[in-house]
Amino acid sequence: MEIEQRIAALGLQLPTMPTANGKYRTWHIDNGLFLTSGQLSRVDDEVIRGPIRSDDDLEQAKEAARICALRCLSVARSALNDLGAIDQILSVRGFVAASADFTRHSEVLDGASELLVELFGIKGDHIRTAVGVSSLPAGGLIEIEMTARVTTAIGQLHLKPNYDLAP
Repeated sequence: MEIEQRIAALGLQLPTMPTANGKYRTWHIDNGLFLTSGQLSRVDDEVIRGPIRSDDDLEQAKEAARICALRCLSVARSALNDLGAIDQILSVRGFVAASADFTRHSEVLDGASELLVELFGIKGDHIRTAVGVSSLPAGGLIEIEMTARVTTAIGQLHLKPNYDLAP
């Protein structure tokens, strides 16, 4: 089953391709590595807001992490035209807006990691960094960036970036 079919089978869907909210790329590809910019916990125009506190239920935060992973995959699909071009998810870096006494950052980001493994199988297994921060852009709860290795043919392309640096 293809990745997008697996997404649909889980009752999920890829969001519209996220756009940059500043002067940066939402993705970059170099020498077979595909990298996304940080994707905030956002559904359409609504930000899932932080911070999470030590006595909060983790389910909303884990769902926010899954949404961030789907946003990363939406960026990948837009850039690569096919999620099947992803040969391996290598790394996920996640930031959790949290109160000073919150210590379960890794459990929150398991929401994204579990989804990637469910979608890609062993190719979704990755290393991860989980960092607690006092705030994120737009008051978001989670921000995730992803690095993947792509198939050789795609990895050698010099794809046009999705913004113009000219003043």
